[in-house]
Amino acid sequence: MILAACEGRHWQYEIAEHADGYVVRMRDLDTGDIEENGETVFRTMPVAFAFAEMSAAFDRFTASTDEEPDDVQMATDFAVREQIFCDLSSRLCDGGVAGTLVQAWDRQPAEGLRLTLH
Repeated sequence: MILAACEGRHWQYEIAEHADGYVVRMRDLDTGDIEENGETVFRTMPVAFAFAEMSAAFDRFTASTDEEPDDVQMATDFAVREQIFCDLSSRLCDGGVAGTLVQAWDRQPAEGLRLTLH
C-alpha cells in the first residue's frame, strides 16, 4: 500500500509499508515501471518521506536546463530538502538500507550460522 508519493520530472518516489519499516521506490513516470534497483528501506516514516522529497527535488533539478528561469529555485529547493533529510536521518539514526541488501539478508537460511559484525 502506497502511503505517499513525491514527483520529480522523470520519476515518482513512492513510500510504501515494508516488513522492516518503510520502502521508498522509484516509478518511471513515462512507463509506470518500478526501478528494480531503486528501492531504499528506512525504519522511520519521517526519514523515508524526507528521502522521497529530496530525491524528487534532485530529479527536478538535474532535469532542468540553464534556460529555465526557476533553475536557481530548483537548486535551492534541493539543497534545503537535502539538509532536512540529513538532519532527520542523523537525529533518528536512520540512514536507510538499499533494498537489494534487505533481499540478500532475507535469502539467508533462518537456521544455521549467521555472522554479525560489530
